[in-house]
Amino acid sequence: MELLCSPRKDSVLLRWAPVDMKTWKVGNEYGYTILRYTILRDKKIPKQIPVVQLTEEPLKPRPLAEWEPLSDDKYVAIAGECIFNDMYKGVGTGGNPFIAVRKYKNDIHRFSFALYAADQSIVAARLSGLYFADKTAQPNEKYLYKVFITQPDTAMRIDTASAFTGISEYQPLPKPLSFSAEWGDKKVDLFWNFMYLKHIYNSYVVERSDDGGKSYKPISESSTVQLADEGVSPELIHKDDSLPSNDILYYYRVKGISAFGETGPPSDS
Repeated sequence: MELLCSPRKDSVLLRWAPVDMKTWKVGNEYGYTILRYTILRDKKIPKQIPVVQLTEEPLKPRPLAEWEPLSDDKYVAIAGECIFNDMYKGVGTGGNPFIAVRKYKNDIHRFSFALYAADQSIVAARLSGLYFADKTAQPNEKYLYKVFITQPDTAMRIDTASAFTGISEYQPLPKPLSFSAEWGDKKVDLFWNFMYLKHIYNSYVVERSDDGGKSYKPISESSTVQLADEGVSPELIHKDDSLPSNDILYYYRVKGISAFGETGPPSDS
């Protein structure tokens, strides 16, 4: 598993993800437990390292009834569909290799889209059992967080995810770097660097202004730009936009969105 932590001014946010489909299915069944070890207190190592279990019970996907009122969020709908709607559930292969391959591909698609949705929506991540906010963290302490699947000894062995951080490491989210544009006939190609901030942002929102930069609006309803989009180089993201007119001066800017659902400050326009 992989674990990300985001220190805030009054809490530490945790997001984790299984690295493969089998781990995802085991996590959905048994849930995740979070342990917190206090490694530093007032910049000193305690004589005895306090250990706190932050989860009263394992975190697993919430019941379907809790998803339905939030299904207007398309990513909640995607994650819920992947978790609860397995078209091959209970279907045996009967030794047929073609059915076995279809079942495997179906599981891979469910796993991939479920994690994609959790990356785009913190609500989807919380409902999926992949998010936790440690609101009991203290500013004078630093912690080692461990997240693991609460599974019986007979189940497959899965590595524990861990991260070391504390509230004192809080930093404001940065603005995207090296934002530039190339103009054409009623179109524009936009570019910006994602390599430096890929550990913080997993998607972006592009905004446009046609009133001299006084107000901005997303260029589309589905305005996030994934890192998997076609890029012009290994370091740059590329996004194009069509323009209503060649006679208007347009301004653009881009904002990063973290795996914790936080929107960072805008780039230079």
